[in-house]
Amino acid sequence: MKLKKILAVVLAMALLCMTFAACGDSSGSSSSSAASTGSESSATSEAGESSTADEGGSAAAGEVTLFTPKTVDASKNLNIRIGMEPTGLNSLLSTYANEFTILRHIYENLYVLDENNVPQLGAAESVDISDDETVYTFHLREDGVWTNGDPVTANDFAFAWQQALSLDVASDYAYMLYFIKNAEAYMNYQAYDADPDSWEGEVPEETTWEDVGVKVIDDYTLEVTLERAIAYAPHMFTFGTLAPINQSFYETVGADNYNTEAEYFCTNGPFALTEWSHNSQIVLQKNDAFHGAGDIQVEQLTMKIITDGQAALTSLMSGELDYTDLTTGELVTQAEANGYEVTSYSDGASFYMMVNCENQFLSNVNLRRALALGFDKQALIDTVFQNENMPMTSFTAPAVNGYDGTSFQAALNAKDGDLYPANGDVTQAQEYLNTALEELGITLDELNGQLSIDCGDSSSSQAEAAFYQEQWRQNLGLEVTINPMITKQGADNRQNGNYCLSITGWSPDYNDPMTFLDMWVSDGGNNDTRWASEEYDALIDAATNETADMAARQEYFYQAEEILADQYIILPSYWRSASYTYNTNKILGGLRNTTFQTNFAYVELAA
Repeated sequence: MKLKKILAVVLAMALLCMTFAACGDSSGSSSSSAASTGSESSATSEAGESSTADEGGSAAAGEVTLFTPKTVDASKNLNIRIGMEPTGLNSLLSTYANEFTILRHIYENLYVLDENNVPQLGAAESVDISDDETVYTFHLREDGVWTNGDPVTANDFAFAWQQALSLDVASDYAYMLYFIKNAEAYMNYQAYDADPDSWEGEVPEETTWEDVGVKVIDDYTLEVTLERAIAYAPHMFTFGTLAPINQSFYETVGADNYNTEAEYFCTNGPFALTEWSHNSQIVLQKNDAFHGAGDIQVEQLTMKIITDGQAALTSLMSGELDYTDLTTGELVTQAEANGYEVTSYSDGASFYMMVNCENQFLSNVNLRRALALGFDKQALIDTVFQNENMPMTSFTAPAVNGYDGTSFQAALNAKDGDLYPANGDVTQAQEYLNTALEELGITLDELNGQLSIDCGDSSSSQAEAAFYQEQWRQNLGLEVTINPMITKQGADNRQNGNYCLSITGWSPDYNDPMTFLDMWVSDGGNNDTRWASEEYDALIDAATNETADMAARQEYFYQAEEILADQYIILPSYWRSASYTYNTNKILGGLRNTTFQTNFAYVELAA
């Protein structure tokens, strides 16, 4: 098979992690770390035609600069607000935007996003791509090094991906690796083999890890075979779940401890985590052993965990913070009134209430329709957020493009109009409610108090939940309760099915409608609605396998959106417009805050 040498791949698609706004747990413990320790691993170079590595020494040759924590001058430290305590920073298990933002700073994947959201080679120095674009042969940099001094090798990626696809690990994002040949088949066979009696459908063919399209050729060569050619494959390789893991370190500290406290981190990126004071702050220090350290001016990122937006803005104005996001129009107005420059942009996030479709009441589709149409999305934005959020009229956000490079949502809207009315429809909602009550065999009084909304414990999240509560009271005569809670508890409740309605959101992982729409397949790792549809699954499967007729593929996505709009397994709310401000006396530029990434590594400092 003829190969073409690719030293840098330039595509116009983009990748982002899930984005949510909430707050973390309350454990309150603190840990700090010196250089991590772990057992050594051998490494020899056979990278062949790889291009020349940056200066700084080859890990394989033993010329290694170890990461060492240091005292940092205040002028080189950025104090940044993050809005929640991470539910976890294990790359195999993380699901929230703030978590993936941190992982992006401390790990380097085979590909990484540049300032234009274009994938560029990172831990790989070069890659050979077969003519049919189904085989990627990565040649790793020989100066890649872990914070404990071990060289970064091909096995570190293969081991991490095997763990992500392990039934025992139970990664929510395991499906992000299904673009790799036999990855899904491997997961399915594990599930069948673990409990054959519970397996539904055709018995899967025996598939082992050796059958998966991930082959370690030598210490610095990794061959990855895809299920089929996909244009956005480089973006998939940038995703946080595909970050490498130092196997010997992971096995020494144990899976349960890995990345839970500062001393249990061993990473290969531009920064290293040196402190995690739970519910207070996370400190990342520049990794001078990183091959691209010379391009980084920031010596330390101190991430302050501040759940309340007003408290964060006050901290910025008092000089305690250098950067904060602004979650409401009121905060934007306040920042501008105090002379701060505010930047707003679409971060591609869709926000909604997830519905537990196995709930004895919410299993009724007409009740779900009544709830969805029984509140005014624009009024929510105007009264609670007071910003540039937009009413959500389809699940896929406008920032994601269709096959022709234009907004998929705009094309869908031109075809079908608004699938979800921006102002709701109270008359129709009342009709659906009456039908639901009849089908359920209950009265409105008997339904009152039976439904609840899980929300974050920040003031804005509680205000949002209170808005829905009051709208349903006024428009439908329905009483619901509100359950404020920390982010981790809300996520656990959804995963365990211990909820009725849960305020949450989703952002694109790559620039294709599939990143939104495959979420709701019956066995999807993030489908916590308990809803399943063979028709929907078939449409997503057809779109997955359609590689020739992109217009036909987009039509499958249209039909999938139409099913969601009929079934209301989510109650759509808004597409988020994100805003932020920062200390312009300290930050001159270089912030990467876009629909597809948040990255502070390349900030240009005033001093």
